[in-house]
Amino acid sequence: MTEIAYLVPGRGLDAAELDRREGIANELTDADVTVMDADDGPLSIESEVEHEWCVRSLLGLLRETEDDYDGFVIGCFGDPGLAAAREFVDKPVVGPASATFHTAAQLSDRFSCLTIRSTPASKRRQIFADGLGQQLASVRVVEQGVLDVDHESEETVQKMVREAERAVEADGAESVVPGCMSLAFMQVHDRIADGLGVPFLDPVRISLGTAAMWADQGLTHSRVTYPAFSADREASLFE
Repeated sequence: MTEIAYLVPGRGLDAAELDRREGIANELTDADVTVMDADDGPLSIESEVEHEWCVRSLLGLLRETEDDYDGFVIGCFGDPGLAAAREFVDKPVVGPASATFHTAAQLSDRFSCLTIRSTPASKRRQIFADGLGQQLASVRVVEQGVLDVDHESEETVQKMVREAERAVEADGAESVVPGCMSLAFMQVHDRIADGLGVPFLDPVRISLGTAAMWADQGLTHSRVTYPAFSADREASLFE
C-alpha cells in the first residue's frame, strides 16, 4: 500500500486533534496516511514570519521520515517550504494550496478562496505566484484564527457559508476553496457545495490524492526545476 506522510510544520495541534485528522485522512484515500507534527516551530501559521519560521522544522521532519514514506503532503495551506522541500528530497511533495488552486482552475474559469482573518494578502500573492491570478475572483475572510477553529462549531460553518455565498453572488466565483487546513478538516465541503450550487473543494482529499497518485505513478518533481540540495551543505543546517 502507498504510504503518505502528512507533515504539520508546527506544534499547535494536540495529540487528539492529530489522531482525528489522521482518521479523516485515511477515510479520504486508499493510501495509508500518517499525520505527524514537528517538535518545534510556531503554534500556528498565520503570518509571513511564521510561514518562514516553520520551514526548518519541516525540512528536519522530512529528512527524518524520507525513507519511510512514498510521498508527503505539507500540512499547512500556505504551502510553507514547498520548493525547498522538493529540493531536499527525491520523493513527491505536495502543497495543498497549489494542488487545490490548480484543481479549482480546471473545474471553473473563476474561483475564490476563503481564508482566516490574518492572511488575505498572502493568499493573493500565493495564487498569483502559482500563475492563476487571472482566474481569481476574490479572497474573502472568515473571521477566525487558526487556533480558535472548533471542528464542531456550527458558527464557523455558517461563517464559511456566508462568505462563500458572497464570493459566488457578488464576486462571480464559479468554485470556492477553503484556504486553511483547520477549516478543511471540518469536512463540511459537500454540505456547503450543495447549498452553493458550485464546487466547494476539499484540500485534504485533493492534496492526499495528488500525493498518492504521483507516488503510484512513479512521478516526482523535476530536478531541473528543483535542483537537489547539496549533501555537503546539509550538515550545517541542523547544527
